[in-house]
Amino acid sequence: MKENVAEFLKFRYEKLKLLKRSERGEVWLAQARQSGELVIIKRVESVGLPYELIKKFSFTLPAKVLYCAEDESETIIVEEFIQGESLHERKNFLSESQARGILLQMCDGLKELHEQKIIHRDIKPSNLILQGERIRLIDFDAARIFKEGKEADTHRLGTKGYAPPEQYGEGQTDPRSDIYSLGVTMKELVGTDCGERLKTILNKCTEYDPKNRFQSVDELKDALTTEEFDEPELTEQEPRRLDLFLLAARVLLFMIRREFHTELIILTIIIFLLASSPTLNSGENFQESIAKLETFTEEEPQEISQPVQGETFKLPEVITPPQSEVVLPSVEPPKEYTPPPRQTFSKDDLKLPTMPAPNEPSYEPPINFNRRRTSSGLLQTKLYLNDSLFDQFEHINDNIKITRAQWSATQLRLHITNDTDALWLNPKIKFVIGQNWGDGKITQTRELPTLASGESTEFIIPFNLLSVSDRENTSAYFQIWLDGDESKMNEHYWGAWFDIVD
Repeated sequence: MKENVAEFLKFRYEKLKLLKRSERGEVWLAQARQSGELVIIKRVESVGLPYELIKKFSFTLPAKVLYCAEDESETIIVEEFIQGESLHERKNFLSESQARGILLQMCDGLKELHEQKIIHRDIKPSNLILQGERIRLIDFDAARIFKEGKEADTHRLGTKGYAPPEQYGEGQTDPRSDIYSLGVTMKELVGTDCGERLKTILNKCTEYDPKNRFQSVDELKDALTTEEFDEPELTEQEPRRLDLFLLAARVLLFMIRREFHTELIILTIIIFLLASSPTLNSGENFQESIAKLETFTEEEPQEISQPVQGETFKLPEVITPPQSEVVLPSVEPPKEYTPPPRQTFSKDDLKLPTMPAPNEPSYEPPINFNRRRTSSGLLQTKLYLNDSLFDQFEHINDNIKITRAQWSATQLRLHITNDTDALWLNPKIKFVIGQNWGDGKITQTRELPTLASGESTEFIIPFNLLSVSDRENTSAYFQIWLDGDESKMNEHYWGAWFDIVD
């Protein structure tokens, strides 16, 4: 399988950068040759990973799986490249509202995975990518399928410090294991300075015994949503102080009505001194003090005495500054706009640069640089699959379903027209038919008749040249190249994968 898959990936994707290499495999950033889409290509020295399930379902958290192949020892995956901010590289702690939003998204996404028995087993900051407001979970290389009744995991994988105790052999990992790792991760991301309510939730996530944790992500979500998330609890003294300040407001209103300004200042000072008094804030003395103050404020306001007869009340004279005339600055009229002179070009200015000679060291000929001049610019080619015109771009990210009986009766027909102004001498065609299991692979190169300008020919490839395996999850593929004078032309390559179903 390794040779066939490697050949397929080489023609469909171009590797750009090695991101990671370890004893368990390697990770590459690559680009699709046809669409230019960035992808991740992974080779993992492990089998039984849930990538086929991830490819089958449209999950919220993981990257979309475009291709997956597995043999007895390793798994090859091509998946969506997720661009965003890794929480491992974040310099500041998350706020409680940010942490709560991420936790709620993780609860919804993990619920989808857990319903399909997928346990991630490696949740940590470096595997969480923030795309704007959306959180994504990557790296399912340590994931497993949960099996009821099993006492322990077959492989003890994960990251020290984030993995729960049962992941080290004390039991089988289950959804509560992901809740533990999520709790440890969020504790690290929010720091120690967070509300008591959030601390309580995260502490329950990270209990040593799985029975004492939240038993599902639904329970964790309920804890985040059904109660007030971070409402500070009032101490015993705070209700008393609140009553005292309300009473102070009533007293201040009374003093304003009485116009006792001096007394108002003195009373205000006394009230704030009493607010900090331990005697006033405790027990019976507090209640007695409140009662006395309330009795004092309930007195009826007295009538203000009239001024002495003959005494005239005068308002203080208000001195107004002399008014000076405001002079606005003069505004110059706008200048008339004159457009810049129009630039003209000569024919010499529009000439394309001269192509360097082929014998120069820096010369790199582009594709089709040495092709013959043609009236249309390309050979005219059409590929038919069982008499239906075949478009490989329709199946760039998925495989074609076909039964074993249909495979034996299927054939490819390649129609070629020489739309050039010269002979097409000694044309050849190369094709490969293979499968992912065993050594089943056929490679042939056939010569075609020389085609004059305007002539056509056809070449037929029957699929029954290859007998496909009877094993489950068998895939097969074909590849075709024109290997004559026009062999460097990228337009003349075809390939596709088939899933063999019963």
